[in-house]
Amino acid sequence: MQIELGATSPTEGSTNKRKKLTVGDVFNQDDEDSADGAKKRKLVPLDYDDDKNDKKAAASAEEKRAKIKHLIENIPTAKEELFSYPLDWTIVDQSLMDKRIKPWVNKKIIEYIGEEEPTLTDFICQKVMARSTPQSILNDVAMVLDEEAEVFIVKMWRLLVYETEAKKLGLVK
Repeated sequence: MQIELGATSPTEGSTNKRKKLTVGDVFNQDDEDSADGAKKRKLVPLDYDDDKNDKKAAASAEEKRAKIKHLIENIPTAKEELFSYPLDWTIVDQSLMDKRIKPWVNKKIIEYIGEEEPTLTDFICQKVMARSTPQSILNDVAMVLDEEAEVFIVKMWRLLVYETEAKKLGLVK
């Protein structure tokens, strides 16, 4: 495609001189631009079904959050109620202990004592794996944690109840 550009000035008279330019000349494109090996990206058609899938995923994520919130609200906070809550021990396995309970216990021990205490962490985890009652764990831990022991065990037991119930409902892996 060629475009004619030019103008006639009064001094030129009736002679009309026009220079013929190509589109590349008009837009300052060199032939080298296309010859340098730069690859053009292939156009991919848009898939509008992805929007529907994203909305479904967002809705299911919202539902999951609502279920988790409901579950947390249903876990007792009072010590007596919580300690008498029926815990599904079949779900409490080494994987759950290593991934969720032990790191939490370790973090809380650091908060309470001020430093990492691996023997105490292991002791608490062994007591849980041995299916000890929360009251017996509390009695053992009270020697070390003093007045924080009860708050610690209540929180840990709530975590245990949450993890087992969430796993039953399919909310966590």
